[in-house]
Amino acid sequence: MANKNISDRLKHARLSSGLSQKDVYEKLKIKQSRFSSWETGNAEPEIRIFLELCRIYGIDDIYEYFCGSGTSRSKSALSAELSLAVSKLKELHRDDAAFRRVMNCLDFEYAEHLTQKARRYEFGTIPVPVYMQPAAAGLGNYITDDDAEIMSIAAPPDTDAGIRISGDSMEPEICDGEIVCIKYMPYVSPGDIGIFVYRGEAYCKKLDIIDGKPCLVSINPKYLPIPINENEEIRTVGKVLL
Repeated sequence: MANKNISDRLKHARLSSGLSQKDVYEKLKIKQSRFSSWETGNAEPEIRIFLELCRIYGIDDIYEYFCGSGTSRSKSALSAELSLAVSKLKELHRDDAAFRRVMNCLDFEYAEHLTQKARRYEFGTIPVPVYMQPAAAGLGNYITDDDAEIMSIAAPPDTDAGIRISGDSMEPEICDGEIVCIKYMPYVSPGDIGIFVYRGEAYCKKLDIIDGKPCLVSINPKYLPIPINENEEIRTVGKVLL
């Protein structure tokens, strides 16, 4: 799922420019279905095409248009850092050699990111208890229940248990139905992904600090952060090992 804010703002820019979808996808020499997916939120254009769309639509200040006061920052807006980077890329796009050097660096770092992400599938297979009651399904005390099966799964050597994840709130990092490995611990650091029990619900979320307050945050931008009320108990089951 793409960033919904980008999809909505790109569609708004096209309509404001008085252009039809056909006007644009024929100019870009791409299929209508591919172009349409950028406006429905099913995909995002690659950076070169994104910059070309901004040029076609007359978007000069990319940061202001996609993250300015006229857009929602709370749910799916681009981060300020990303928007600034896009603005710089737009400027560099005029110098093909400079742009290519930056893109080469980006390609290298992205490939390294994918390599690190794939590491979780390269661990040796070890037997661990896998709790079949999925996180985010509503039973906060399931981790102490006997509803676990010993399964041989690819896991880091310090894995204490596996938990099946329900829903798409952590996609694309963690997919619906995936078994994640956890290390039992009473707390995790901000930025870490963990399994939490809050208000009787079990969640797989990233712990983050927003406006000075702790929140349980989804990776999928279509889900709002869950603020943690300081007067309510939250229990950390463990850290998700990625």
